[in-house]
Amino acid sequence: MDRRSFLKIGAAGTAAASLGMMTSFSPDPRKDETAKTRLDVKDYVREPARRIPVVDSADLVVLGGGPAGVAAAISAARQGVDVILLEREYYLGGLWTGCCVLPVNNISGRLKSGGWGQVVYGFSEEICRRLTEMGYCIVTGASPVPDPEAAKYVMELMLGEAGVRLLYNCQGAGVIPSGDRIDAVLVESKSGRVAIKAKAVVDCSGDGDILEWAGEDFELRKAHVGAMWRCGNAADFKRRGAHKTPIDSVKLFHTNGEFDQDGLDIYNQTRLQLKMRKHIWETLEKDRQLPGGERLFVLDSTTLLGVRVTRVLNSVRNVTYADSVRYATYPDCIGIGGADPTLKYSGGTLPGKERPVWQVPYSAITPKRVRNLLVAGRCFGFDKDLTYDAREVGTCFLTGQAAGTAAALSLLDRCSVQEVNIPRLQKCLAGGGVRFDM
Repeated sequence: MDRRSFLKIGAAGTAAASLGMMTSFSPDPRKDETAKTRLDVKDYVREPARRIPVVDSADLVVLGGGPAGVAAAISAARQGVDVILLEREYYLGGLWTGCCVLPVNNISGRLKSGGWGQVVYGFSEEICRRLTEMGYCIVTGASPVPDPEAAKYVMELMLGEAGVRLLYNCQGAGVIPSGDRIDAVLVESKSGRVAIKAKAVVDCSGDGDILEWAGEDFELRKAHVGAMWRCGNAADFKRRGAHKTPIDSVKLFHTNGEFDQDGLDIYNQTRLQLKMRKHIWETLEKDRQLPGGERLFVLDSTTLLGVRVTRVLNSVRNVTYADSVRYATYPDCIGIGGADPTLKYSGGTLPGKERPVWQVPYSAITPKRVRNLLVAGRCFGFDKDLTYDAREVGTCFLTGQAAGTAAALSLLDRCSVQEVNIPRLQKCLAGGGVRFDM
């Protein structure tokens, strides 16, 4: 019997044994069971207690099908474990495809040896290469820019090839804990509230939903919330801010939006979404008055609001901005991050062309308490000053690949995520194309 078969049998047995009784512990009657919210509370109602059906199980459950989640799910499945990927939308890619944040930024930077070079390879390079071979990805500056519909299609193909089980229309709703581990993930769907048993979990929700439900410490941050969109009939349209895409007649546009916004406030999100859509159409009307823009039309407006950061894990060891600008090295390095535009540092500014590449340690995606949870994407542990590097698509691919691989190794070696063999992890990542030298 191979390891994958053993893990599948173990997961199925656990799910069958626990059907109807989610965990072995009883709630503490002294514990405040009031649901948490940061909104202005007008009153309370009581939800009746109910048993939640367990409808599936997996060795690894990945919540969130953005770049980090897709990379994590595929990387784990390639190690031979059974993976379920849960996504709330009906497409993959998160903000990459749903908000047209298409440039795969932060894959390059100033090398320690001098000069500028690409450092993010691995899964990011693999998917961009496949899209390029199909004719649906170009490079502008240092960043690959794919077609979002082609990216959605290719990600589904890659999940199928790796044997990942995908479920759409699954909004994460909570976790069932068992001591210092997560026993199951709760999801809301058109099939009702259901539970999926998990031996390990990777939080790729973008907003760190699972890490909060699991009781991990985090910092809630604010940033500007913007949007990107595409216009058709734009082959002859030229102005500042109109960017090329793989389709000659399609241009990509961007707005920064409002600064210092709470991306977890549903009232604020609704207001910003309405404002963004109005901005897109008003911009279109102005652009249609310019040469080459007479026949422009909105090809797609943002289906997801461009939230840049919300919850950020206080990990075993957060990456610091100070380390990132001095080529600091970590013994548990899981890859190299690239650099974004000019940033403030030590009372001055550091131009983008001088921004060093930086190492990402495994400890930055590792929680302090929960033994079977890893975090990837824009909610892993990093300094606030690193936000523009850490939340970009290239870095999400990097942390997702590492988290998925590490979660699989913890399952295969029957150890906690905190006890994963780092040399073995690094060897696996190197075999997947990840670069470690700066």
